[in-house]
Amino acid sequence: MSNTITLSYTNDFKPVNNHIPPAQSLRIHCVSVRFNKEELAILNKNRGDKSKGEWLRLTSLDRLPPVVPAINVEAWKSQSNISQKLNRLISHLDAKSSNSELAKTEIFAVKKQIKELRSCQTASMSRYSYEVNATAPHPSKKWS
Repeated sequence: MSNTITLSYTNDFKPVNNHIPPAQSLRIHCVSVRFNKEELAILNKNRGDKSKGEWLRLTSLDRLPPVVPAINVEAWKSQSNISQKLNRLISHLDAKSSNSELAKTEIFAVKKQIKELRSCQTASMSRYSYEVNATAPHPSKKWS
């Protein structure tokens, strides 16, 4: 067994105000805070890969990065299926001679696919908006 301990250090110092010289924006003040078990569990869940101190500092300064939601696989599959159908319709229409008119069934098929694509996109956008608003922790949320 080795008695060697390797320590690593990264300096990700990013000042709040870029127009202040680094000597004046150096973080020299320390704040200590205590949590009970439940509060610490909430903190650990919300902070993700950030350190506790960094996450608390970013939260207090309203500088948390935006929460990116997971990919909606169902909407993605539906949209790719509709996209393939539209590509087939376009290929069919491109293969027709330039002076022939579109048949009513062809126009109906194009309208139907476009309508389906629009409804799928609006449904996925409203679901995305709901998920972000429902699950994103708000920085000003009080600890319970």
